[in-house]
Amino acid sequence: MLNGNTEDPLEISIHGVRSLLKEKTAGVHLVDIREHEELAVGFIDTSVSIPNSALRETVQHVLPDKNAPLILYCASGARSLRAATALKGMGYQDVRSMAGGFNAWVEAGFDIKTKGVMTTDQIKRYSRQLLMPEIGEQGQLRLLRSRVLVVGAGGLGSPVAFYLAAAGVGTLGIVDFDRVDLSNLHRQILYDTKDVGQPKTASARRTIHRINPDISVIAYQERFTADRALEIIAPYDIVVDGSDNFGTKFLANDAAFFAGKPFVFGGAIRFEGQASVFFPKAGGPCLRCMMPEIPAPETAPS
Repeated sequence: MLNGNTEDPLEISIHGVRSLLKEKTAGVHLVDIREHEELAVGFIDTSVSIPNSALRETVQHVLPDKNAPLILYCASGARSLRAATALKGMGYQDVRSMAGGFNAWVEAGFDIKTKGVMTTDQIKRYSRQLLMPEIGEQGQLRLLRSRVLVVGAGGLGSPVAFYLAAAGVGTLGIVDFDRVDLSNLHRQILYDTKDVGQPKTASARRTIHRINPDISVIAYQERFTADRALEIIAPYDIVVDGSDNFGTKFLANDAAFFAGKPFVFGGAIRFEGQASVFFPKAGGPCLRCMMPEIPAPETAPS
């Protein structure tokens, strides 16, 4: 019989499972009942994958010996505990659920296997995104390969760059000529007090590397101007507007239009804001379709 250190007789601790695997206890089958899309975050070596959604129909074909000891695990231990009860009802004599599931196994620092595309650290870092079917492993790999240019690193560009880095966008370009001011700190989350007086791009790079050291940050400590716009935009997949004036917004829109890049527009003043995505190359409009001319300064305060 399998033994664990948990109160529920149907459970076995992660330490108990690890000991059994190290000892190579004969006949023990470790069964991963997570769904296929969940396997992107990794799995325990030697485990057999039988998704919970197909467990009742499949288990007797994959594991016909109802006397063989089974250990089930899911993400947190909840599904596997219910599945263990169900298998008991199907006649399996020696079945346990791994308490805490795969999440507890990973948090304890125990070894996992991956499909070899991402490192173990990346699997752990992006695990909550990998679990989302809208992202998954392929989506995360696309994020890691992507290149995004953020024009302006102030109240808009600062949180944009922060969260793109956290999400795993592989290369971030940041354009800003300004230096950090004390008045920036209540909303521009890339900076703190010790950064006051420093170039924003340099401070942004340091913060982003603290958040995610894998991210490549290309800093442009300069104004975004017409003579450099197309050259700066060229290597990037997407242009994000984080600027605070319509002149720069329209320039970024125009450069993205001619470069055939998607342009993510944003604006905020006091308690109002708006955002949109413009991608004429894919058949959509551009910023000038919404606003043909730059608004007069007196109608559009900074």
